[in-house]
Amino acid sequence: MASIQNSLIPLALVALVPTISILFTLSYSDDVLASQIFFILCKLWLLLAPAYWYLRVEKNSTSWSLPTRDGLVVGGISGIIMSIIIIVMWLLFGDTLDTDLMISELETTGLTDFRIYLSGMIYWIFLNSLLEEYVFRWFVTTKSIELLGSETGALILSAILFTLHHAIALHFFGFVWWQTVMACFGLLSAAAFWSWLYVRYRSVWVCWFSHAICDIAVFGIGYLIIFG
Repeated sequence: MASIQNSLIPLALVALVPTISILFTLSYSDDVLASQIFFILCKLWLLLAPAYWYLRVEKNSTSWSLPTRDGLVVGGISGIIMSIIIIVMWLLFGDTLDTDLMISELETTGLTDFRIYLSGMIYWIFLNSLLEEYVFRWFVTTKSIELLGSETGALILSAILFTLHHAIALHFFGFVWWQTVMACFGLLSAAAFWSWLYVRYRSVWVCWFSHAICDIAVFGIGYLIIFG
């Protein structure tokens, strides 16, 4: 019972925060400043809560989980392959998206301003992707393994939790059901693979390298949608 509590409580404190952030920004608040403040607070929580639990509650020592060369090679190759898939899917199905609705929703976040978009792009590629790997691939995957006692089950659970807030965002951006299903399948596959990378190499940097390359493709497409 204690083991379950020691894994379930930290999962509950962290795993759904990105979903709450998305719902607040895209459903509850139309105020750009309020959305940005809440977004920052959620990110700070995601940064600090796992570290506090790991260092103060569990009394572990700090680790930078430095990557191996082999890990970075696998991360880089996987990121390039995933990016190619993203671009191909955009070329095949991009004209079926309701881009006007997407732009309208993005206006509430300020991302339709080029300067904010550029700043956001740099943040998401270099920092947010690292934060997500830190949260979902290290903390959530590790706690899921402790909770379920199975690496396979943990990979699936962490992938589902990672995909959840992205799926909600896709809904608000006007994706119809089949588009959402396709996108979520891709997200689940990528998230499960990134969790496997973490379990294999025990380094969030390996997962981040793959993730960041994918985000370059995503933000390139986003630029075309908003400013193209």
